[in-house]
Amino acid sequence: MPTSFYHQIPLIIEIVRTLSPRSILDVGVGFGKYGFLLREYMELWDESTKAYGVWNIKIDGIEIYDKYLTPCHKYIYNNIYLGKAQDIVGTIHESYDLVLLIDVIEHLPKQEGYHLVRSLKEIASDILITTPKTFVKQKVVFNNEYEQHKSFWTEKDFKKIAPLIVIPDRLSLIIVMGKNIQLLKHIRRKRFLRNIIPF
Repeated sequence: MPTSFYHQIPLIIEIVRTLSPRSILDVGVGFGKYGFLLREYMELWDESTKAYGVWNIKIDGIEIYDKYLTPCHKYIYNNIYLGKAQDIVGTIHESYDLVLLIDVIEHLPKQEGYHLVRSLKEIASDILITTPKTFVKQKVVFNNEYEQHKSFWTEKDFKKIAPLIVIPDRLSLIIVMGKNIQLLKHIRRKRFLRNIIPF
């Protein structure tokens, strides 16, 4: 579906605010939730934007299914590339501080997923990936064949690609790989303690 687990939203926003990127690529924008949330909590919330709608952070996206895109996407995203991320990433001639791959990688066969993440490493300082902790069967949704789940990923799979940090979560595998993972150690520690001592 053009959405993802709602329980992970606060954690993802906390991770992104900690990394403080000035440019973001949202792979698989779907409904556009993270574009909206990042505009709000990276620019409006702390009043860093001087004029409403004049954005300081570049947020681009990739979407394979054009029927998900609405006029709202055009307002929130600077640019949306339409097509398969695996094909588009190699044509992007700029770099991003952060790439979001939120509940996307399970829609790809394993080898295509590995290839995509390796390609994203070439254009990103950091990559934030979430995927379900268990295999969730999903068929065609909204007449979109790309919504099918085709692979299951573990921490071990991602360690084959690059050094990373895992942020504890009960339903999702949430990992960040890249240059700034040391900035996230306090979030990992806090989440780990919360799992041991609920507060």
